[in-house]
Amino acid sequence: MAHFEYSSVIPASREKVFDYASDMENVPEIMSSDYKIEPTSPVTKIKKGSEYELRITRMGVSVLWGVVIEEIEPGHFVRNRQSHGPFALWVHTQKFEDHGQETLVTDFIEYDVPFGLFGKLADDLFVRRDLQSIFAHRHEKIANHFEINNDAK
Repeated sequence: MAHFEYSSVIPASREKVFDYASDMENVPEIMSSDYKIEPTSPVTKIKKGSEYELRITRMGVSVLWGVVIEEIEPGHFVRNRQSHGPFALWVHTQKFEDHGQETLVTDFIEYDVPFGLFGKLADDLFVRRDLQSIFAHRHEKIANHFEINNDAK
């Protein structure tokens, strides 16, 4: 199993950052523009046991990605697990911690790429680099949301 972690400080209160970042309706907005994200299931308020399915398209290739919210502590963290999709395993935990008047957001990913040795090679060659790019972009978009909207506190 591989692990990935990305952290940044967002210029807004923990509660506001949590509400924005954990709202499934905002996922298409905070993803990199080279990904097209379309919900294929109803988007409801996030809670333990909620299930979501998204069609993710990149470079003309589409996959359905289903996730289940395993745990949630509003304002503090949310953990989802892939129910079906491109990974053999995907568990994403997003933590929100006070950092003065700002918020430290940390994404922890536990994952396995399918296809055995070929999957490990793909992880070494581009999956990990892609994750770095995706989460850097997401954190930047979340920070920009609060800077543009001047909605930090």
